[in-house]
Formats: sequence, structure tokens, C-alpha cells
Amino acid sequence: MNFYKTEAIVLRDYDLGEQDKIVLFYSRKYGKIKTVAKGARRIKSRFSSAIQPPSYDTLVVYKSQRGDLDTLSECKIKHPFLKIRKSLVRFAYSSYLAELIIKLTEEGEPCAVLFYLLIKSLFLLERISEPHLHLLIHSFELKLLDILGYRPSLEKCVNCGKKMELIKSPHLSIRLGGILCEACQKEDKKGLVVSKKLIKLMEHLLYLRLERACQLKVNEDMEGQLEMVLKSHLSHHLRGEMATPLFIRNFERLELEKKTL
Repeated sequence: MNFYKTEAIVLRDYDLGEQDKIVLFYSRKYGKIKTVAKGARRIKSRFSSAIQPPSYDTLVVYKSQRGDLDTLSECKIKHPFLKIRKSLVRFAYSSYLAELIIKLTEEGEPCAVLFYLLIKSLFLLERISEPHLHLLIHSFELKLLDILGYRPSLEKCVNCGKKMELIKSPHLSIRLGGILCEACQKEDKKGLVVSKKLIKLMEHLLYLRLERACQLKVNEDMEGQLEMVLKSHLSHHLRGEMATPLFIRNFERLELEKKTL
């Protein structure tokens, strides 16, 4: 069959020539797919609103027989996430989630669990208050790493197997992929010094449902440590630099400046 139908989230779109766009989706049935939307740059295009990220759409796609670029035949909006689009900060966060999916997944490798994690995260991103956005994103990061098989081992020393509750001063080895006990810290001299409280917080963000994880009460210092650890771990697995964190910082600064005027 030359056509296929699926639900999908718009991750990103690119201009192609004078009239068309390339649209990258993450779909429930087919994983990451790349399509060309013919005439999408025209003012009256039937695709113009539906392919704006981070729309949740139903697609009908014509399968290419010659290359990796399929053709978008139909695209209907299930949910447009208008509240995300209207907020610079929330839109920047949604773009960050999309960039993680783009950089950490391959085309044509479906993962329904990851699709539903992304959908749920976007719905929460649209409605929760701003003070909880950081924890929502960090919970997504850990759950994403877990789904893809990249999450750090937090339950025991990755070198000798000593249980976490018996380790007094844990280090986190990005290279080895988890916690090191005192005796094994020599295995990675670049390991990060972490507190047991931080490890417990990471476990909560990993295992709690998203709506509960983003409501946790975390002080600013602990959140800073968490961000540093996750940034280091993600950088180890990503292909190239992330563009969206800079947008997030700039938009958060602009929002803060607005509130102080």
C-alpha cells in the first residue's frame, strides 16, 4: 500500500523551495518521519496551520518509492496547543522536547511509549504553572533516557554492584553510566560528586507520573545540581550541540524583565 495513516506530533518544519515545506513528525505507528508538504508556504495552503509545531495531527502520507522523503497527503489537527504557541517560554520548552526527540531517535523506529510521553508532556506544558515547568522537563528527560536505554543507573554502583543505600558519598560517572561507590570512584576520576538527596530526587522524577513529578517541592540549589547532572548526561549521548536551551534562557529572561517593569 502506497499510503499510510497515523497520529503524530509536529517536531519541526523547514522551507523547501519557494512553495513547499519539509515537515518532521513523531508518530505513534512509525516513529520519526520526514515528509514534504506541497504548497505549504502559500498563504492559502491547506497545510499551513496543521504543520505548525507542536500540533497534534492525524496524517495521511504517501510513501515514497525512491527516497526517504514521503509526501504529506492529508493533515488534520487533533489539538493545536494554542496556549503553548502564545507563550514564548512554553514554546521554547516544547521546541526543546522536540529537539531531544530529533537528536536521540532514528527515523522509522516506532516507540508508542515515547509517543505518549511526548503527548502527555505537551498537554501538561500547556496547563501547569510556570514554577513547575523545570521539573516537568527534567522528568521528561529522565523518562526519555530510560525509554531509549540511556538512563544512568541509580540503584547500585555500576562497577561493583554495591547497593545505593550502603554508599555514603556517591559519584556519578557519565562515561560508565551510573553511580560509583567510594571504593570504585578511581574508575572514573571525572565523576560528578552528587548527594544522596539528588539521587533520590532523580528516582522520583523517573518513576513518578509526570503530573506528580512536576509538583515536587525542590529548592533552587538542588534544582541547579539536577540541571547540571542531566545536561552532562544528555551531552554524552547527543549528536552535536543543542540549540533550544539558549532560546529558553533568553525567553525566561525576557519574561522576568516583563514582570519587574
